[in-house]
Amino acid sequence: MKKTKRISLVSSMLKIGVIGFGGGTALIPVIENEIVEHSGIITEEEYNKEVMIASITPGALPVEIAAGIGLKTGRTRGMIAAASAMAFPGAALTLLLLLLFSGAGEDLRTQIGFVSAGISVFIIIVLIKYVTETVKQAQSRREKAIYLFVLLAVFALSGEKNIYELLGLPFTPVFSISAIQILTAAFFVILFTRGELRRIKRTIPALVLTLAYFLSTGSLHVLPLKLKPYLLGLMLILSALGLFHSVSETACSKNLPLKQLSSSLSGWLLFTLLLSLPAICLTRKTFSFLGTGFISSVMSFGGGDAYLSIAQDLFVDSGIISHREFYGNIAAAANVLPGSILCKILTGIGYTLGYGMNQSVTEGILMAVSGFACSVASSGIIFTIVRAFYEKYESLQVFTLLKRFVRPIISGLLLNVAISLYLSAIQPQLGNGLPSVITLLVTAVLFVGNLRRL
Repeated sequence: MKKTKRISLVSSMLKIGVIGFGGGTALIPVIENEIVEHSGIITEEEYNKEVMIASITPGALPVEIAAGIGLKTGRTRGMIAAASAMAFPGAALTLLLLLLFSGAGEDLRTQIGFVSAGISVFIIIVLIKYVTETVKQAQSRREKAIYLFVLLAVFALSGEKNIYELLGLPFTPVFSISAIQILTAAFFVILFTRGELRRIKRTIPALVLTLAYFLSTGSLHVLPLKLKPYLLGLMLILSALGLFHSVSETACSKNLPLKQLSSSLSGWLLFTLLLSLPAICLTRKTFSFLGTGFISSVMSFGGGDAYLSIAQDLFVDSGIISHREFYGNIAAAANVLPGSILCKILTGIGYTLGYGMNQSVTEGILMAVSGFACSVASSGIIFTIVRAFYEKYESLQVFTLLKRFVRPIISGLLLNVAISLYLSAIQPQLGNGLPSVITLLVTAVLFVGNLRRL
């Protein structure tokens, strides 16, 4: 990759990182708008491929997408540069906010909240544009109908709770399924049926098992909650068997790109070592912190707020940091700032651990840098491995079907994200003490103003 193109990619990722409110999934169309439409760094087909791989990989979703784009255009150096640029703004702002919390903490959060509201309106527009473009990509009326059915079904399953809240309806959601549960079910159906949905003998059992999983997971727990782990375990086993049979029945002439894989993994390890070396020299606890951070990233399926429960289990419940430090400072900072939750949380935990050793800001910053390195590298390492296996087995029917349906599925999730952004970032700021009608009117004005810029 030429130097000018590398600079363009890094600057684009920094820009997205600064305006990246709304979580990882919300940034999928934002990245596409910047990288595919405006900059033309990669094609839409290449971008959809990276999104699909990132969607089935644990870790920070926007960081992984950035890593894939960087790898595609600039090999290992491009991958590390793009992923780091995507994660840096959120991590740096988290560190800055933690430094300032002791003084004007609440006032600062309020001001950032108003900025978040304005940017969130712009992101909602981009989300809606992504959804409409998904439907337009259908090559026939039948395919358009299928796309609409899939995205509306996903929206209904994932957004039921938000829809009721938006409309002021006092109903208890039956489903209200999370994004990762939706993706888990979709991958299960495709893998178990081996990408051949017309085979009724496999498709019907897959759909019945998926419905049972949803009913045991949803808010009302129509089926007992205790059934959920057994149903999930069965789905994972059947998915693995389906994938195994698909691989064994498909002639694959490609080999694993071991040279590229080795280069990428070596680059990530060197990146982590260089950024973490000052903290390692400071205390041996850095190794434990990096190890726990990597484990938390591997467990981070679903991303976003789902990572908070994982971080609580590994860092709070284990006694590494206190509940007050985690939710009063780290989570509070992360929730009002742009960027990946995973990257912001690990940066914040690093600062808290370092500062708590000797009440030293310098030591806190050094540990925060190691947390940032861990969050980016762990996501990059996991993504690099999954991507290598995908490159080898890309011709499988199941992957062809995944590439076809991953965009409609994500579009349905993005409709729910749009409502969540309004309820969490816009309504509380603009509607503080104001009637809901005025809040919607102000939102509409901001919407039209941003629409002209898109």
